[in-house]
Amino acid sequence: MKHPVVVGLQYGDEGKGKITDILASQAEWVIRFNGGNNAGHTLYLNGKKVVTHSVPSGVLYPGAKNFIGASCVVDPIALATEIEEIKANGAALDGDRLKIDFRAHVTLPIHIALDESRESGAKKIGSTKRGIGPTYMTKMDRVGIRISDLFSEDSLEDKISFLCGTLNPRLKERGMAESSVSVNLEVAQKAAAYLKPFVSWAEVPFHLAAKQKRCLLEGAQGVLLDMDHGSYPFVTSSNTLAPHAAVGTPFPMKKIGNIIGIAKAYLTRVGEGPMASELSGDEAEALRKKGGEYGATTGRPRRIGWLNLDELRLAVQLSDCTGIVLSKADVLVGAEEVGVYKEGKVIQCKPWAQMSVDGKIDPNLEEFISLIEKYVEIPVVAVGTGPERKDMFWRTKNKDLWEPISG
Repeated sequence: MKHPVVVGLQYGDEGKGKITDILASQAEWVIRFNGGNNAGHTLYLNGKKVVTHSVPSGVLYPGAKNFIGASCVVDPIALATEIEEIKANGAALDGDRLKIDFRAHVTLPIHIALDESRESGAKKIGSTKRGIGPTYMTKMDRVGIRISDLFSEDSLEDKISFLCGTLNPRLKERGMAESSVSVNLEVAQKAAAYLKPFVSWAEVPFHLAAKQKRCLLEGAQGVLLDMDHGSYPFVTSSNTLAPHAAVGTPFPMKKIGNIIGIAKAYLTRVGEGPMASELSGDEAEALRKKGGEYGATTGRPRRIGWLNLDELRLAVQLSDCTGIVLSKADVLVGAEEVGVYKEGKVIQCKPWAQMSVDGKIDPNLEEFISLIEKYVEIPVVAVGTGPERKDMFWRTKNKDLWEPISG
């Protein structure tokens, strides 16, 4: 058995949560392999909106277990709040249904303070101010705090003291108040008590499970925000490409199957950085309002642009995708014009007045899809027609993505 990976092919906010939620009905494990609570996956259940940030998108299915991988970072306060909110919405979530790899790094108040200090300066990059970047920074500097460290009472205070000694001078340089050892230690100790039932101590957690259980691997953010291959320096702090699923979980590489990339029928971006196909004025605002294009994590209005086929082809190649799910095509229904950006210029496409005709995709939308497929050289396997689980038009005979894609 081989297992599918879901990744975003743009700048995040493509609708990964929805397709992961749909596929999770067929999965026994849903696995997040990168990022932290800077992600925002919007799910809908019986018309009710549920937003996850760190918890994988399989949370709404009682039969699916969820795993936060080793390359993720965990803000314990935010995660505890998220877990309690999910429970309040009626989804059972305990130490049997959610596991966190013991090697994941912990975001503490000092990381958040450092992130906020940077974003208040002239060199801001438009981060979510959740402390994600500084957490990955201290991980790479070998002074970070891992989940496992929370349970090492003898050394935890020493490690946090060293962490604060490393970061506080940076806060002081930026005119910010220092973050005390006691404040960070208190958060860490409370985190240990709350998270203890959720910790996975398995060094190779899916060596056997990949042979016996149906797994679904879920990425956060988008390929164009990858630390190494995205629009640096306006990128996220983790690796977002599909191959990282094997490292970030960890998951057996030979058991990776279909790689499904999610892309909107248009383009959005939150934060700073280049956006060649960006729209402005009334045209952008109308599309922003109709598509509800405001950050699920921050509430910030997203920048709007036409679908960039050059970037989409690059993202498909970087993650070696086998198929695309095109989301939010319904937002463009009735639009006066629809464009795509290709080879440095905008090409006008025929607008579609509806999503389907007699059970088939509207001819103008089908023409739009064919243009995408020809340029990126892989199939569009499904098209999103609305926010609910049922709002998905499949263009393949087999909806089971644990099997090879067929036309």
